[in-house]
Amino acid sequence: MNEREDTIRKKLEFYFKQKLAVHIKKNNNWFHNGEISSIHSDHCILIDEKEGRMPIYFSEIFEVEKREVKR
Repeated sequence: MNEREDTIRKKLEFYFKQKLAVHIKKNNNWFHNGEISSIHSDHCILIDEKEGRMPIYFSEIFEVEKREVKR
């Protein structure tokens, strides 16, 4: 795992422990919103708000941030 992927993993672990919803932007400009259900060695399992449970590999992620609450 490279330094960038390690940083992404640490952010995901923080949001997972805090039980916060996340906004994940992928390298291909797609994005996902949801909650992380588990973290593995090279990916996390996200429960996407629209698409349901899915694996997302750390190498696919461009940026991850806390999901803003809809108003």
